[in-house]
Amino acid sequence: MEGAGSIPPVSQVYLFLGKCFSYPQDELYALLKDERIGEEFRALVEELPFTVNFKGIPSPRLPQEELESAYINSFDIGFGPSLPCPLYESAYREDTSSRDITEELLRFYEHFDVRLSDKEKDYPDHLAVELEFMAYLAKKEADAEQRGNDPDPYRRAQLDFLERHLDKWAFKLDEKVQKRIKEPFYQGASAFLREVLSNHLPYLRKSVGHQVDAAKGP
Repeated sequence: MEGAGSIPPVSQVYLFLGKCFSYPQDELYALLKDERIGEEFRALVEELPFTVNFKGIPSPRLPQEELESAYINSFDIGFGPSLPCPLYESAYREDTSSRDITEELLRFYEHFDVRLSDKEKDYPDHLAVELEFMAYLAKKEADAEQRGNDPDPYRRAQLDFLERHLDKWAFKLDEKVQKRIKEPFYQGASAFLREVLSNHLPYLRKSVGHQVDAAKGP
């Protein structure tokens, strides 16, 4: 995904979680194995504007080549029901079609001038792409506040995106990860993603609700 000053904690957390569910290439694997990252990430989580119960994300237990194989076998071979834990929204939604999900996601991305990377051939409903988009919206919110502009449209966009997409399927994914994936790193990342979504969503609802109340006046 392309299109993204300082990066606010909410954005950094979503970006990191997006990396956790990306293919574990050399640079990413080295980052995840760096012991300093755990403490730095814990400090980052403490800066979030909403409270989360962060129990830590273990470093990958498997060597890189084995982690790459585990990633492919667990997350990335086709879209069928036989795949243990597909990372695609369309694999979990029974209330709408894959085509409708894709079209709505593309409208979201295009509305905010975000385009998917041709080089990486991203799928619009891949978990990493949706998390990167949330990071992008959170960054736009922070930029608007810093410039003295109205950040509310970006808060509303985050709320809308969570309610219409990630909240519809990330919890189902976590249930599968906890049952079917043995690598503690993925279990920890998935559990933390669930924790972030569970607390960011009510925070946004409250924030946007306050904006509506303020607009109505006494």
